[in-house]
Amino acid sequence: MKLKKFCVPYLIDDRLNYTSDYLEKKGYERVDDGKEADFIVLPIPAKEYMAEKYQDKVIFYGAGSFRGFDYNKREKFLLENAYLTSEGAVALLKENTDNCIYNSKILITGYGRIARALHRVLSAMGANVTVCCRSDKDRTAAVFSGADIIGFDELKNSYDFDYIFNTVPHLVFTKNELDVINKNALIIDLASFPGGVDTHYAKAKGIKLVDGKKLPSRYSKAAAGRLIGKTIEKMIKEDLS
Repeated sequence: MKLKKFCVPYLIDDRLNYTSDYLEKKGYERVDDGKEADFIVLPIPAKEYMAEKYQDKVIFYGAGSFRGFDYNKREKFLLENAYLTSEGAVALLKENTDNCIYNSKILITGYGRIARALHRVLSAMGANVTVCCRSDKDRTAAVFSGADIIGFDELKNSYDFDYIFNTVPHLVFTKNELDVINKNALIIDLASFPGGVDTHYAKAKGIKLVDGKKLPSRYSKAAAGRLIGKTIEKMIKEDLS
């Protein structure tokens, strides 16, 4: 299948401008009318209505559940995106504290791709990292990477962490956990909706909580957009040639 012309009908995501630039530099032609395109590029997350007019086209999208090719399911994309997220998380931390990362005590809850990338970055900056995760596989990986380990039940104990990064997309920090953390701690919630922190209780306690969702599109739009373009280009060559 020869794919040459593409259309980006929804520019609600600034990353797709850089995706378009990348694809054009690789020899693909951008057109404004989706009817003239060979393939359609949709954002992350993609909604089903976005694809309704393009059922006769090849569709690339992120984090959707309809016919097409989901670049957000490619492992290499997810790994590279995790490092962009971790870089944004560090930037967000620095914007919200006057203290340093070096020699600080940091807790990361969860140990998926983003947490692992963040652990590596923070350790390289001299932080003392503790990981809270559940599976034996993740706990072993975290220990081998130099972290201390605690379980979720231990979050109800008193810990003197300076910064807390949550990557778990369900409620982890309830009243019990928030009552025992360092009152000056900064919590950055990187998890997707609904997040992992009781935001109302955290606010009532005066705990500083920062929303860290969608960091690649906030801090690394160009790199994130090029990553989407690179992934689509690879999918075309591997899956559609």
